[in-house]
Amino acid sequence: MNPDGRRPPLGEAMRYAQIGVQLVAPMLLLGGVGYWLDRRLSTSPWLLLAGLLAGMAAGFAGFVRLVRELPRGGEDP
Repeated sequence: MNPDGRRPPLGEAMRYAQIGVQLVAPMLLLGGVGYWLDRRLSTSPWLLLAGLLAGMAAGFAGFVRLVRELPRGGEDP
C-alpha cells in the first residue's frame, strides 16, 4: 500500500483481472471435465452441458464474493 493508504495502480488492475478470471476459469475447468467424461462414457453432450452450468454457477458465486469485497466509491479501501 502507498503511504496514503491506497493500493498501487497495478494492484488495482490485478484485482479487476482476478474478477474476469474468476468468471471464466470454473467454466473452462468444469466444462473440460464434462467433455472428458462425455467421451469416456459416451453421454455426449449432457455431461459437458452439466459441467458448463456448474462452472457458470461457481464462477458467478466467486464473482459476487469478489465484487462485495471491493471498496465502494468514495470510501477508503
